Amino acid sequence: MSSTDRIEKLIALSGSANEHEARSAAYLACKMIREGGFRVVAAAPDPWADDFPGSAWTAPPRPAAHPPPRRPAPDTRPRRVVVSEIGTARRSGRCSVCNEAFEEGSDVAFPTLASDRFLGAVHADCRSRWSVPVDP
Repeated sequence: MSSTDRIEKLIALSGSANEHEARSAAYLACKMIREGGFRVVAAAPDPWADDFPGSAWTAPPRPAAHPPPRRPAPDTRPRRVVVSEIGTARRSGRCSVCNEAFEEGSDVAFPTLASDRFLGAVHADCRSRWSVPVDP
């Protein structure tokens, strides 16, 4: 087996699903190329390639991809800070500001005003960022 054949087989093996086998094959191929003084060049065009790329043997064109969804415009309404007091959570839940979970018995902030009673609860650390739009 010639060196070029062995290098070609090692390069093909470097695409293996086994990570260690692929890494070893790539290392050995590079080592043989370096030590043998070989040069890696682009392959010559295939003289038997299809001269009619639009022929009936090609796959149908893919449908156009959907554009990414548009983000909503930022909320520019005036906001007010939610007046709150810190207490102990009676049950676990999700923070209304950062949407991360909090456990039963942890320190959370509850709204003080009766009009804000349906806003839920937030972590004690998120209390300073808790705000709602001002009603007109």
